[in-house]
Amino acid sequence: MNYQQAIDYLMSFVDLEKPAGQKYRDSHYNLDHFRELLSQLGNPQNSFKAVLVAGTKGKGSTAALIESALRGQGLKTGLYTSPHLVSFCERIKCGGKSILERDFAQRLEWLQPFLEQRRRAPAASRAQDTTVFEILTALAFLYFQETGVEWAVLEAGLGGRLDCTNVVNPRVAVITSISRDHTEVLGDTIAKIAAEKAGIIRQDGLVVTAPQGAEALRVVLKRCQDLNARLFQVGRDIGFRITEQAPDHLTLDLAGTFGQLTGLTVALPGDFQAENAAAAFAALRCLQYRNLMIGDAAVRAGFGGVSWPGRMQQVADRPPTIVDGAHNDYSAQRLRQAVEALHPGRPRVVVLGISANKDIDGIVANLAPGARAMVITRARHSRAAAPAEIRAAAERAGVAAIEVDDVRGAIEKARELAGDDGLVLVAGSLFLAGEALALAGENG
Repeated sequence: MNYQQAIDYLMSFVDLEKPAGQKYRDSHYNLDHFRELLSQLGNPQNSFKAVLVAGTKGKGSTAALIESALRGQGLKTGLYTSPHLVSFCERIKCGGKSILERDFAQRLEWLQPFLEQRRRAPAASRAQDTTVFEILTALAFLYFQETGVEWAVLEAGLGGRLDCTNVVNPRVAVITSISRDHTEVLGDTIAKIAAEKAGIIRQDGLVVTAPQGAEALRVVLKRCQDLNARLFQVGRDIGFRITEQAPDHLTLDLAGTFGQLTGLTVALPGDFQAENAAAAFAALRCLQYRNLMIGDAAVRAGFGGVSWPGRMQQVADRPPTIVDGAHNDYSAQRLRQAVEALHPGRPRVVVLGISANKDIDGIVANLAPGARAMVITRARHSRAAAPAEIRAAAERAGVAAIEVDDVRGAIEKARELAGDDGLVLVAGSLFLAGEALALAGENG
């Protein structure tokens, strides 16, 4: 089985990332089915210690920061994230490097007999079909076991309570900023969404949370109280102050319960990354309660050398062209504010493609202020919204908009409209960001 054959085989299973509005409830899905598969495989999730990260915004960046610092401490690390931008291999990293296509295909081929046995089982005896995400998660766990990973940082794919990653017993659970996203799946209120995210908290566990609104924080606090979990909050127990911002990094000071660390460089641009860095720092310091001390030097090396593509990533100059995966109204607002702070006075042309199950009006409204124009396109993905729908939202927001069918053409048109004095911002979807990075020659 080569890599392309492996991907074709993988996609023959149920892919919950593709259809918009896929249900994610106990009546439709639970983790027992996945635990069964892991049991057949010898429970590889028990072979490493884990940090589990859930949230709406910033969970991938936070996970990447934690893993990079653990690696800076000299530990054998794994990182599991989703979705990917360019290649499925991006989702599974060992020692900071993505799994090779060859190794991905070989491991999936090894899994194939177990998967086929489950697929052949009579429908009446099957509680649910095996999903693509289950297979990828099992493959990651097996790869981590085989390569001798000591600590794995896992990003929850969707929600938390019913996410496949939640089968581990995390040494620290991290909850990043919670906002409205996947409402048709996780619930139509912040409280319901927060309850799903808080499902990663364990009895007597350690928990770190980024700054949260009152509604989300109440849910997290109640869950921690019910389970006697110890909670550390960014903004209460860990404070931060940004001292410098640049197009490719920011510098901040951290202080609080875990002491202070000044002049810390984070190789991720955007002021919103300060919250993620503070949460990652707190999670790392929490590990002292699990008999693992992470030194200042490891934090500095890890945060200063972290790589997390598709987050305010500049891929071209003249005009500056920035790619970001912002895909809800809150992240769009924070992205616009960060771009304005780093590139004051530059008129923006926004290349925009949004998934059909997102708040299109909210995303457009938050990216519209200061935009010279919007070039509407769509990623090659089944979830992509019709460009006409996005264009109508842009017109309601008072921004001139045109449609260009393909992503390459849309970026070229935006660069033409921006001119040398402007800036091109590609946003609205991780799928769009992935295509833009692939066109720019980035490997994610």
